[in-house]
Amino acid sequence: MEKLLFRKLIADITLRALIITFTIGLIVWIIQAVNYLDFVIDDGHNFKIYFLYNLYNFPKIIHRILPFVFTISIFFELIKYEKNNELLIFWTNGVSKKKFISNLINFTCVVMIIQIIIGSVISPNNQFKARLFLKSSNMDFLPNLIKQGKFIDTISGLTIYINQKKDNNSFKNIYIQEGQFVDFKQKDNQIIYAKEGFLINEDKKLFRLLNGKVISNNDNKLISFEFDKIDYDLSKFTSRSIKKPKIQELSSIKLIKCSFSLMRGKVYKDEIFTCEINKLKNFNQELYKRFVKPFLFTDTYTHMLLSINFFEGTTQLYSKNNKNFYLCIFNFGYI
Repeated sequence: MEKLLFRKLIADITLRALIITFTIGLIVWIIQAVNYLDFVIDDGHNFKIYFLYNLYNFPKIIHRILPFVFTISIFFELIKYEKNNELLIFWTNGVSKKKFISNLINFTCVVMIIQIIIGSVISPNNQFKARLFLKSSNMDFLPNLIKQGKFIDTISGLTIYINQKKDNNSFKNIYIQEGQFVDFKQKDNQIIYAKEGFLINEDKKLFRLLNGKVISNNDNKLISFEFDKIDYDLSKFTSRSIKKPKIQELSSIKLIKCSFSLMRGKVYKDEIFTCEINKLKNFNQELYKRFVKPFLFTDTYTHMLLSINFFEGTTQLYSKNNKNFYLCIFNFGYI
């Protein structure tokens, strides 16, 4: 009987927590998705990449709101049970308050383990996959970014200027420059001017230029020639979006290996990130968020439960229907 009672209580808390989690998570996710619109507007990625990037960042949101959600869920579910006199069923079946609190604390430990798994494994792995989407994507929205009379530097290492835009893929008086600025001291630097051009979407994204001129610097030799038609390959260029994974996107195993190596004065090398001594503090802070903070939140659950037990077991001065009474319990538990 006791097991059935605790199963129902935990099921009610879990159901409330799931509803609140996905409701708040969806709101935060939508707000975050609006902030990431720059991937389409400024960086030229398509909506598929934009959607997948936001979708894979959803576990990060869940990890951050989970402690708050479960604290609220446990507190208000116990209030509901108290108001409906459902807690009396526990006491009449021989369940002591000590055992009642002990079972709930065990449940919070399970929540803590889930939070650690999400924060240390699922969330970093998904964020890393989201970064790979940006890395492997091409500039599908480049035609929409090109506007007449405006310099476009969305693509790293390339500047495009269009004097007139006829339709989505046809342009007049085109200026293309490789590099951040004109510097003929650099090798293989070139400027291209064309009277007309078309964007072609094939296996490679090409800019077909007509009736123009190329000025290039090849091994400190200035070369200039005119052309009737030339295909300029845009697929070799990438967006300015950050492609290297951030610290929060790295796997916990890599962070632990890097941190221990630096503290021992050893060198740790990895292909996707640089393990340097000046980043040790940041690495340790990230590990602290993933593995230590969940213990602190579990401690919060424990003190809140003990506070509820303390107040309800020692004071009869407050009515159970008094909102200030429950607010006092909630604040005391959190403090």
